[in-house]
Amino acid sequence: MTDELETSDEQVLLVVHKHWASFLHDLFYIALPAFAAFTLLFLISSLPQTGVDSGIHVIAAILFPGCLLAVVIMAAILWSNYYLDMIVVTDRRLFFISQISLTKREVLGWNLHEVAHVDARQDNFLETFFNFGTLNLRTSNDEGDALIEGVPNPEYVCAIILKQDDRYGELKEATIKQKELLKFLSHEVKGHLTKSKAAFAAIIEGDYGPVTEPLAGMAHSALEDTQRGVETVMSILDNASLESGEVRLVKQRFDLSQSVQRMVEEFRASANAKKLSLVSSVDGPCFIDGDQEKIERHVIRNFIDNAIRYTPAGQVDVMLERINGMARVSVSDTGVGISEIDMQKLFTQGGHGEHSRDVNPESTGYGLFIAKQIVERHGGRVWARSAGAKGGSTFFAEFPLV
Repeated sequence: MTDELETSDEQVLLVVHKHWASFLHDLFYIALPAFAAFTLLFLISSLPQTGVDSGIHVIAAILFPGCLLAVVIMAAILWSNYYLDMIVVTDRRLFFISQISLTKREVLGWNLHEVAHVDARQDNFLETFFNFGTLNLRTSNDEGDALIEGVPNPEYVCAIILKQDDRYGELKEATIKQKELLKFLSHEVKGHLTKSKAAFAAIIEGDYGPVTEPLAGMAHSALEDTQRGVETVMSILDNASLESGEVRLVKQRFDLSQSVQRMVEEFRASANAKKLSLVSSVDGPCFIDGDQEKIERHVIRNFIDNAIRYTPAGQVDVMLERINGMARVSVSDTGVGISEIDMQKLFTQGGHGEHSRDVNPESTGYGLFIAKQIVERHGGRVWARSAGAKGGSTFFAEFPLV
């Protein structure tokens, strides 16, 4: 378990086994009756043959090695339980691993925010002298108290747990404040960008009178930059909402083929500007139950936009087809392709390819991650294929058909 924790971003702070004195304490309760049994058997076997029946001598001779073997087995079980029992404290959780028997092991775990109180106690002179004791753990989920016995230096272990519990609370409060600040700033920036977008669009449409060709070109460029700014802010907001579980899908039945066609036409001008051929093949109608706005903005638009951005020359194909009860959207391009290493970063939070920022400096690394979350929240799946660098790529998204 500790190896698994160390490979994640969870940090192991403390691993302690039971104190050796607790093993001797438990061994005493096995050794005392065993010593009494051995003494009795020895006395019986040492009696004169005439003083006791010979059958009793035979039984005593058989029982002696049998009792010895039983004691050895019980001591071995006790040793394995002592050696394998441990407490693991991380910066997020607390585990108590208990070896109940040779074939049964139990792992109890608590998140630090569930720990309402923990204290250490030493009940006798032996525990005080050898500095081990019992941890009394009380949780906030009404599961009752948990007692962990034989803990070495229990006050220190208790202090580590309480310190991490306090730290967790501080980090949680700081995270909440950061998210609130991020949302506030993002909403403010989005508002200003939206106003700028409307102003540049009004200039292009001639609402303020005729415009010269240089001014129209500047307005077009500024409008595109502003639109990218709005999309970036929306991606950051949606990613923060996905992390906190605040995304609410407004599902209704709609024709996915119309959404795909609408997105293709929206990017027609962008493809023409790069002299790319944008081809679509759509099976329709194709009805699904889902959040149409989020599927269009985070999935279809993201796939087509990426294909155009990462394709210097050639063609982009957008396809919608019905396959085994699923509506499959695929976007293929003849662009820069995806290396095997970069393929592992796809659909991960903040994942960037090695040279992705060279082609698309505005990339936040959240687009495909959000697309994956949205598709999976609809009961679908996403994946990608590529022949490698300069081999083009294809992105897929499937949704259950009605």
